[in-house]
Amino acid sequence: MTPHPCPDLELLFTELEAGEGPSLDHAAECEACAAILEEHRLMEQDLYRLADPLPPPSLVANVMARVAAEPVPQRREVWSGVAILLTSLLGGLGYLLMNDQALGRLGTQVAAFMVEGPQFIDGVLSGAHALWATAGLAVASFLTFLLLTSLYGLKRLAGGVPTPSEA
Repeated sequence: MTPHPCPDLELLFTELEAGEGPSLDHAAECEACAAILEEHRLMEQDLYRLADPLPPPSLVANVMARVAAEPVPQRREVWSGVAILLTSLLGGLGYLLMNDQALGRLGTQVAAFMVEGPQFIDGVLSGAHALWATAGLAVASFLTFLLLTSLYGLKRLAGGVPTPSEA
């Protein structure tokens, strides 16, 4: 034991909260006061655990099982997509209306397309006609392959969608 008497517990805890003081210096030398501070620290830890309990270990697995059991309705996803599309379109329209340069460039591009568009379409059609006339079988085979692989990929992405007769 130390020659000095042990301080009052209220003073000891007040200095503990402040982080400094003569009572803490005394507790560093006195075994009885150090034991009281250690017991206080352990009780404080227990109280924090009670106030904010840890989630059960199976929480993530339970939540994921419930999410898998209740898929989001397709109608909700469609409406979310429509809302995102409309918001994007309104944002773009707002940008055009608020920015004179952007609106002017849009008008210039539309006018240029109206003037040069028929020539472009005629060029694309004549090129497609020439390609079909020279390599029609190869073009048809390639387009068929492209269509079938795209449809197969979409079917794989969609997964187990019911057929129209099942729906």
